[in-house]
Amino acid sequence: MFGVVRVALRFFVIGFVAGTLFAPRAGAETRAMLVEKLTTIANQLLELAALPPIEPSRAASDGGDAPRPRRARGAPGPGARETP
Repeated sequence: MFGVVRVALRFFVIGFVAGTLFAPRAGAETRAMLVEKLTTIANQLLELAALPPIEPSRAASDGGDAPRPRRARGAPGPGARETP
């Protein structure tokens, strides 16, 4: 699993560097564009991190991973062990 992620990250970095080196814009213009995009992404991540958590009851109604109610335990079957 981690090997696949490592290879994917390696190829992403190689593609990013190659794309930056062969960009049709001047270096200063490309760097300014990259800084602007990275700043936008960082701001969006910070906004997402600042959102309040979703209440479990609302998450269940929206299809989220809310804790499920426990089922009632019935009588043990004929082959069940008894706990002391």
